[in-house]
Amino acid sequence: MRKIVLAVCVLILGCQQQSREQGKEPTLAQATTGATLEKVKADIQELKMKLAPEGKYACCIDDACNYCLLHEGECDCARDLQKGEHVCIECYAGWQQGKGNVPNVKKDQVETDFVSHKH
Repeated sequence: MRKIVLAVCVLILGCQQQSREQGKEPTLAQATTGATLEKVKADIQELKMKLAPEGKYACCIDDACNYCLLHEGECDCARDLQKGEHVCIECYAGWQQGKGNVPNVKKDQVETDFVSHKH
């Protein structure tokens, strides 16, 4: 019974703290982190757009994966998939969510090794 009362008190105090914080401006650290994150996302998107026309980013899902760029520096998942090979784990997850974009391929045909993906 004591544990339940303690848990309820912690929950109430947490809700009160959250209510107070919702009216506050973000701290400098929060604003900087948000701005940095947006910059990183924009840089990743820009790099994928640059690599695609060079034939170095051929992703097999809508909203091309980030995994291959961050781990391999390029993406061959669409070509690999067409050859019956494995795709990266992010592309595999995308296919399982219905985001695949390679014609004549169904999600149950897509495989990954969940550990590594070599180009």
